[in-house]
Amino acid sequence: MKDYLTLDDFPLDNQRILVRVDVNSPMDPDGTILDDKRFRGHLPTLRDLEEARVVLLAHQSRAGKKDFTTMEAHARKFSQLLRREVTYVDDIFGTRARDSIKAMRSGDVILLENTRFYSEENISRPAEEHAKSHMVRGLAPLFDLFVNDAFAVSHRSHLSVVGFTENLPSAAGRLMEKEIEALDMGVRGNEHPSIFVLGGTKADDSIKVIANVFNRGGVDQVLVTGVVATVFQMAAGTNVGERNRDFVAGLDYSDQVSIAKDLMDKNPGKIVVPRDVALDQDGERLDVAMEKIPPDLQIADIGLETIVDFSKRIREAKLVVLNGTAGIFEKEKFSLGTSEILKAATEADFSIAGGGHTSAAIEELGLESRFSHVSTGGGASISYLSGDRLPGIEALKKAAQRLRT
Repeated sequence: MKDYLTLDDFPLDNQRILVRVDVNSPMDPDGTILDDKRFRGHLPTLRDLEEARVVLLAHQSRAGKKDFTTMEAHARKFSQLLRREVTYVDDIFGTRARDSIKAMRSGDVILLENTRFYSEENISRPAEEHAKSHMVRGLAPLFDLFVNDAFAVSHRSHLSVVGFTENLPSAAGRLMEKEIEALDMGVRGNEHPSIFVLGGTKADDSIKVIANVFNRGGVDQVLVTGVVATVFQMAAGTNVGERNRDFVAGLDYSDQVSIAKDLMDKNPGKIVVPRDVALDQDGERLDVAMEKIPPDLQIADIGLETIVDFSKRIREAKLVVLNGTAGIFEKEKFSLGTSEILKAATEADFSIAGGGHTSAAIEELGLESRFSHVSTGGGASISYLSGDRLPGIEALKKAAQRLRT
């Protein structure tokens, strides 16, 4: 039995249901939404609620950003994708919002105003404190059920994510359910060989993930690329060149080198570092063995031998979890490592990808449909894989316990 409730646990038809979604999307200056991927992720939940009275809570950007704007365009986008009207209400919990909710009929959908227009939304507090807010006290009495389908913001203890779970029966939406099940599969690593491929620049995050999955005992190998690999190479005593050492120091990752060394000592042979790298030599790709890195050139990708080696390991995996790019994917000369690793992952039995840059690379390569699961949450997926408790999910579990006792 799951330790949270889902839509399958509640009557839905004609119920008044408040749904937290995450449709925070890139927008151009005239307010046009440039990518509807996050909207599409919520369609299974909303289709299951077709006979309910559904009110959506969402945010767009944050104060001070150019795309911090109303949810009007988001309501139009939802209307297009659902092929039925989604009404935008330019209010969150005031009289206009409450009157609109009271007037709803079965099948109606409303999208309320940007939750981050309300200053208390952005403060991290325990669910019990958020439950006393004006927003929760104004809206909760109007609903039968709260649904959290916003995995991507569930690593934050924000008002609209956790506050309603204290006052209303609460469930995970279909997207949330899918995220939890896929990432759980990755962390458990019950399929063998189970491989993690971790890259990008956020070495501290990746090292937390590595520590967690080894502690759980499910992973067979971790392949490291990007800055993560540079940190592990330094931990192994490899001379990565003065420029790359300085880069790691500039990211304030010097302390991560000793943590990486400890992980390698405790898990001999399980953390696989690149055998060669591609350097940026005046914009050109120069592949060299690790021990031949000159002092003045930046590592920009994994090398050709490593690409062949890592790709073979990944293709043969029963389960592969990826987060972070192998190099500077935005530059064509240094995108090879990332693209080949992602292509190899589509041939594994089950493939999970997380992180914003990884998802963007998958989409650019047109590989999304070939992955078993591409997470919608960058920070949230890393937090989950690291073993952190996500406030949004913990609030759902607590709500389930209350109903079951």
